[in-house]
Amino acid sequence: MKYLTVITALLLSVSLYAQSSQIDTTVSGGEIHEAVVTAVESKGTTATSKIGKDAISHIQPTSFADILELLPGGRAKDPSLSGPNLINLRSANSSVSNSDYATGALGTKFMIDGRPIGNNANLQSLPAWSNLGSSYVNYGTDMREISTDDIESVEIVRGIAGVEYGDLTSGLVKISRRKGGNDIRARFKSDMQSKLFYVSKGFEKNSLYFNASANYLNSQADPRNTRQNWKRLTGSLRSGYSWKGDRFLKSINGNFDYTGSFDNQKSDDDLDEGLGGTPVETYKSNYNKFSLGADFSLKAREDGFFRNWTTTMSMTYERDLIDRWKYYFSGADSPMSTSTEAGEYDAVIIPANYESRIKVDGRPFYYYLNSVANFRWKIHKIKAGFEWNVDKNFGEGSIYESDIEAVASQADRSRKYSDIPATHQLSLFLEESGTKAFGDYSAKWSVGLRAETLAGAGKDYDINFKPMLDPRANLRVDFPYAQFKGNLLKYGVFGGIGYHTKFPTMDQLYPDPVYKDFVQLNYWPVETNLRRINLLVYKLDPTNYSLGAARNLKWEIGADAEWNGFSLSVNYFREDMKSGFRYAYEYDSVIYKKYDTSTIDKSTLTGPPSTEGLSYSLDTTLTAYSYTENGSRTLKEGVEFTLTSPRIKAINTKITANGAWFRTRYMNSIPEYYVPSVMIEGKAYPYVGVYENNDGTLYEVLNTNIMLDTQIPSLGLIFSSSFQCQWFSGSQSMQQDISPIAYIDKTLTTHEWDESYSDDAVLHYLVRSDRSTLDEYMVVPFAMNVNLKVSKKLYHDKVSCALFVNKIFDVTPNYKRNNATVRRNVLPYFGMELNFTI
Repeated sequence: MKYLTVITALLLSVSLYAQSSQIDTTVSGGEIHEAVVTAVESKGTTATSKIGKDAISHIQPTSFADILELLPGGRAKDPSLSGPNLINLRSANSSVSNSDYATGALGTKFMIDGRPIGNNANLQSLPAWSNLGSSYVNYGTDMREISTDDIESVEIVRGIAGVEYGDLTSGLVKISRRKGGNDIRARFKSDMQSKLFYVSKGFEKNSLYFNASANYLNSQADPRNTRQNWKRLTGSLRSGYSWKGDRFLKSINGNFDYTGSFDNQKSDDDLDEGLGGTPVETYKSNYNKFSLGADFSLKAREDGFFRNWTTTMSMTYERDLIDRWKYYFSGADSPMSTSTEAGEYDAVIIPANYESRIKVDGRPFYYYLNSVANFRWKIHKIKAGFEWNVDKNFGEGSIYESDIEAVASQADRSRKYSDIPATHQLSLFLEESGTKAFGDYSAKWSVGLRAETLAGAGKDYDINFKPMLDPRANLRVDFPYAQFKGNLLKYGVFGGIGYHTKFPTMDQLYPDPVYKDFVQLNYWPVETNLRRINLLVYKLDPTNYSLGAARNLKWEIGADAEWNGFSLSVNYFREDMKSGFRYAYEYDSVIYKKYDTSTIDKSTLTGPPSTEGLSYSLDTTLTAYSYTENGSRTLKEGVEFTLTSPRIKAINTKITANGAWFRTRYMNSIPEYYVPSVMIEGKAYPYVGVYENNDGTLYEVLNTNIMLDTQIPSLGLIFSSSFQCQWFSGSQSMQQDISPIAYIDKTLTTHEWDESYSDDAVLHYLVRSDRSTLDEYMVVPFAMNVNLKVSKKLYHDKVSCALFVNKIFDVTPNYKRNNATVRRNVLPYFGMELNFTI
């Protein structure tokens, strides 16, 4: 009843306002100029959402992440700019927090004006012991970096992309920016966490255009915590010219873009203050990105076999510098090792208190070249082309100001980024498409093949020059028009299937060596001049030379219909990626010495004791290290729908309803290792269990969004109310195997598991407790948020003001879980902006 009351009250308020005010909702001539403020399904051969500039302007975005609200099943979210904003299409778990299942975000490709946003050479991260900063290596594109103010349109392909596009698994985002115009535009936005300023100038005359723009964003998620600040500055210069030849229309376009983000996080007085008011850590990040792009195209003036040809090129250089200072006060001297070669070494003693400063210098470089030609023979359209991508990082990596800092950073013995070789992706693609009528039926199709390979990895890699083939096909059938209640009913069905491939990143192909330090001699008397720690430094290579590409098989079927101004689109999809990237553990056997210090006579020492002649015993242990493998499976399925109504003339209101049911399952696709955390006779557990099913989570969600947008052109007014409902969301940990399928001993010998081992005094620890009763399906019940957006144009459309309030009303009832009451609190989020067009 509460839900109906809220909905009814809003509907009545809109109706009464229109009727009592008797506002003229038409313009001269009776024509209504409608602004499309929602995403529109393409009615093509695959599930695609098209979002125009009016829809983007109406939601008043701060970053590109805000636009995803318009997709089926999307929901408005409070901007969160203190950390990377990652995309996760068609997923019941919208957040991307687990690196083992980040291939979906990594495999979503972003294209701006036909040029990709590269991230394969991103290596920027701080050592694990730093409290500040954020890293999204191997997570894909950070949507915070994409300014929305220059965007003319967005096309998000959720289904099977054309073979022209590769190095992706989950989806394709194509962004087209504004070209031409002769106006000056400015935008000023402020919300609860950020302020945004934008200005642009366009020039267009005959066949020449030029655009220039600049955008500045300052975000403070929490003014009390300077760690959460983030700033972005973008600039863009774009130009183009077209001319006519005797046989061809020719055009050339170019762009120069700059993106900078500045994470000048100073030490927080409340969180980072040490002894005597001395800060214990400060952090500063400076990111600068420069992109240069151009394209040239020929278009035949007369119909023939050859239709057009386009070549696109782009180069991107990034300078990413992290500067982190930290003051350590451990209270006692401690031994550390900094050796980068295997062998026996004495540890270096570092003082109890010291200052450390590290700089992480990353300089990714990306080159892209694409050439596409289109031909036509009768009803057949043929597209052929090639693509070349280069990824390289020229950075210095971790830089320390003194030896003591390098020693203290014992976990970080990384090499220079510039020592890592460049990788090259080479691709060829061929696609045939067409349309043919069969009586009153019509068929539209596209069938293509993309062949791609990774070059430059080195002859030791299995993936080097290994051809990967991505066949993809889409088909649409339109049925004869039918009469229904005096109006034509247009309807059709579509479906598609195809493979999509994502190559490993530079970090996954070329990991840093792993160093393990084993204490052989530990002699630590009170006298500092007599102390000695002797270590065996064991160097491991975590490179997985058999690492392959991630492959996703996608298929979908759907239908759409139009009748009397109503439009409906619905589709079912299924995606199965069995070779996603994840970090797994491997074990190695290490034999090291254990010196007997009880035989050392301190009275005879004048310095640290010698190991010569000192008795010792040999010990064997298993040591673990992580590496990247194709061991993650992501299985997605769901139903998406979009329904739109004609505009109701009495109140000039259009109703759009969309939604989605998503089910996503994450699990390991190859066996994993597990070691019980128990000690046997004072030593680490000597065996490693091998388990078929060790990791897995099921997520499920049902979302709907009903939007009522009312437009009054005579007043230049648009306002919309959206009722975003999450009918339920569920999650469940998938059951782990109780018994292993095998186990590994200290000699790295693998033994098949026998049930009789469950009674062994040592091996029985590998039998895990049955947790099936704990893996229950956890449900979060119904919740609804009501969002309001209003925009008003003034002074002959030269000025417009807009505001939004998300969660202005909410219905989030309490619910029970494990006999406890869970209370949900919702806080509204609001902002406003001014736009000028001169």
